[in-house]
Amino acid sequence: MAKSPADGSVVLITATHHVINPSLRKSLPYDTLKDFSPIAVVATAPNALCVSKDFPAKTVAELIAMAKKQPGKLSFGSSGIGGANHLSGELFEQMAGVNIEHIPYKGAAPAMNDLIGGHIPIMFDTLPTVLPAAQAGNIRVLAVTSLQRAASLRDVPTLDEAGVKGFEATSWFGMYMPQGDGTPAYKLLVGAMKDILASPATREKFATQGVEPGKRTGAEFATFVDTEIKKWSGVVKTANVPQE
Repeated sequence: MAKSPADGSVVLITATHHVINPSLRKSLPYDTLKDFSPIAVVATAPNALCVSKDFPAKTVAELIAMAKKQPGKLSFGSSGIGGANHLSGELFEQMAGVNIEHIPYKGAAPAMNDLIGGHIPIMFDTLPTVLPAAQAGNIRVLAVTSLQRAASLRDVPTLDEAGVKGFEATSWFGMYMPQGDGTPAYKLLVGAMKDILASPATREKFATQGVEPGKRTGAEFATFVDTEIKKWSGVVKTANVPQE
């Protein structure tokens, strides 16, 4: 895609890992910043901090207190090493000042199954995956990782509200084209995506999937991409996640 014509005929939609990969991979066949023109954040979904239904902690504050009393004894599951959910957990450890062991799974489904079964106590996962289990009473959601509360879980606080000030780690999907900043095709796509994402029909449709339309387009999205690359690079280095 990076080597395709920058005429708007080819676009890429990919998730948060696009800005995480530069810090996880020893080399990439493209330059994440230079080879793409960010068009728009298409959709966003908060991650959720979940615990098994019988886990003693009922709040984030209680969880942090438990973790500080038992450093390295608690564990959290994720869909795999280096994913947004894993790094949400690492960011939580760093910002909350706790030591919780990471247990990677081969996908979110087996991790969620073990959380429901009580085999792991804690997990970070995207809200659309979490909601069915939470609504069935099989797990509990202590907080969401966005700075605003989730529309589908109005009674659940954000981690920022729960005391981990400034915490933000959302899953998001971005649209890109081959490097073509300022070209007619780029301007056309940015304008079109602004209209599409502002449409009530889009918001209504996305709500059924547990996500919200993105708000950043064009230059604002490009700045966000740069910020996210730096943010996750710092988390990866601090957590000593090995490069592949």
